[in-house]
Amino acid sequence: MRLLRLVPGIIFGLIFAGAGCFILAETSIPTWQNWYSMQDWRPAQASLLSLSGSENDTEATYQYEYGGTSYQSQRVYVAEFKDNIGSYHAELFQRLDRYRRNAELIPIWVNPHAPNQAVIDRDMRWGLFTLMTGFCSVFFGIGLLVLIVSIRSASKSQVSQTIPLHKLRKEWKEKQKEPGFAETFLEYCQSRYEEIQMSKQDQQDKVDWNTHKGWETSEIRSTATKGVWLFWLFAVVWNAISSSVIFIIPEELEKDNYAALIALLFPLVGLFLIYKAIALTLEYRHFGKVFFEMDPYPGAIGGHVGGRIRVSRLPYQKAQTANEIFVRLECIYSYVSGSGKNRSRKESIKWAEQGKPHIHNPGQGTSLQFRFNVPDDLPEATVEQNNAYYFWRLTVKVDVAGIDLNRNYNIPVFNTGETSRSAHHDISAQVNANRATESAKVQSSIASGNFDIDGLSRAMRYSTQGNEIQLSFPMFRNKLLTLFAAIFAGGFGFATISIAATAAEGGLFGIAAGLFGLPFALVALLSAVATIYLIFNNLHVTLNSGRVSINRRLLFIPVFRRNLEQHQISHLFIKKSGSTGQGVGQVEHYKIKLQDKNGRSATVAEDLDGEDVAKHFAEYLAQRIGVECRLGK
Repeated sequence: MRLLRLVPGIIFGLIFAGAGCFILAETSIPTWQNWYSMQDWRPAQASLLSLSGSENDTEATYQYEYGGTSYQSQRVYVAEFKDNIGSYHAELFQRLDRYRRNAELIPIWVNPHAPNQAVIDRDMRWGLFTLMTGFCSVFFGIGLLVLIVSIRSASKSQVSQTIPLHKLRKEWKEKQKEPGFAETFLEYCQSRYEEIQMSKQDQQDKVDWNTHKGWETSEIRSTATKGVWLFWLFAVVWNAISSSVIFIIPEELEKDNYAALIALLFPLVGLFLIYKAIALTLEYRHFGKVFFEMDPYPGAIGGHVGGRIRVSRLPYQKAQTANEIFVRLECIYSYVSGSGKNRSRKESIKWAEQGKPHIHNPGQGTSLQFRFNVPDDLPEATVEQNNAYYFWRLTVKVDVAGIDLNRNYNIPVFNTGETSRSAHHDISAQVNANRATESAKVQSSIASGNFDIDGLSRAMRYSTQGNEIQLSFPMFRNKLLTLFAAIFAGGFGFATISIAATAAEGGLFGIAAGLFGLPFALVALLSAVATIYLIFNNLHVTLNSGRVSINRRLLFIPVFRRNLEQHQISHLFIKKSGSTGQGVGQVEHYKIKLQDKNGRSATVAEDLDGEDVAKHFAEYLAQRIGVECRLGK
């Protein structure tokens, strides 16, 4: 059965890779061969018999003599296919038309070994050649990637292969009956997959964690060297591919096609990647090797992860006056999501904390000391880190004048319960104290009727009329997400239109371009729909002690409306609707929903930032309506 699941991916990969090879064999390769062979051809002159042209082709018939024999030919240029790239054909037609109107002979090139072969323009159009080669490479690369991923997936177990999908859905339905369970079906599948992976890992013989490269001693080296090389590789590859745009833009501007300027985004991104690669290189050269001395070693689940980071090239005075200085510890689950061409590696951060370390002067440079208290229910670091695995990442950043220090460490953390002997600066205690203080401030603010706080005011407008509460979630409240969706829709829409113009020319190349453009068109359509919904979706809710009125509209068109009396409402609860950002900078978004006594639910507030904000606001609304608020997990 697993092999049968691979068939669609293999077929898709073969089609794309084959199409890339076919188009390459029909365009770039013969063009190169023709151009190379024509460099030895001899100059001659010919009489132009006929001439016609369009934006994508120039046709001519001409007669010439070579070696005392008369010949006739229709070959005009090197390429053997039509194209509308740049103004080449318009300029060639104008030049040949001047010869015809003036009744002059045109210069041509003749094959001395086969005089019946001739061409008018033997110059290579390097912009067209680069574009075609890159286009074919994309086809071939996509196909090859799908083939590799599909074949590799045969050796990787997925939860749907271990537990039938219908049984998973049945489990999920049963779980929904439990109080506080709010996972979506996809989230439940992911958590079950993690459970299976963990159970398999527990069943296997434990590998000596000291065998992992970099964990041999308590001095852990950062990943800076690897990161610099990988970033340079990515930057060079990106710039090599996007450089073809430079050849195309001038020709398109001569045709007044200013929309083509959007393609300059690709080389601009390439320049930014080069800039970042240079910055990473300078940072590494400036601070050199920076080791993390672990105490305890390894880090302990149910105990401490801590120690000191010695930076010999960071002056103590500079560290004390740093604009920003922090260490961050993260437990991360790395996995491959999706199937076929949609497979990609993702990171799910299970736990993270961040705080300011103690700055110590060891005599030369700076020493940063700290420790984290790690909960006892987190997973250990996986020794063999491939496929799906857990790993622990420590990040240190010091923002100082000049070059900033920014290093990451992949560290060993296992369930030993050990505590630190020399690191006493407790970051976790500070984090908990700050969190409790902020939560108390939010609760006090909401209880007093002040809703102008982070987490509420971004998306919600609040007003009262007597005992009546009016909540308004206006259009265009998710500005950043809307902008991202609009850019996505515009980019893929532009690509779709460009590919469609090529496909309209017909022929095998046109058919291949049409097939290639279908995924672009689908993404453009979905992105456009998402953009329209994000812009025009709005929600208005009215609540009082006896009634709740909910009205959701798309622009001014009602799409959902519901009125409930107090006796019909069972309770209020919160539900996570998504998140933005990563790690400690991650902001979780919640909605507040009411559930009636028939088990149906409806949203009364959404786009609330932070769990504490959502909980305290839900409690406030439940009290005003006169119903129960259930916040258990």
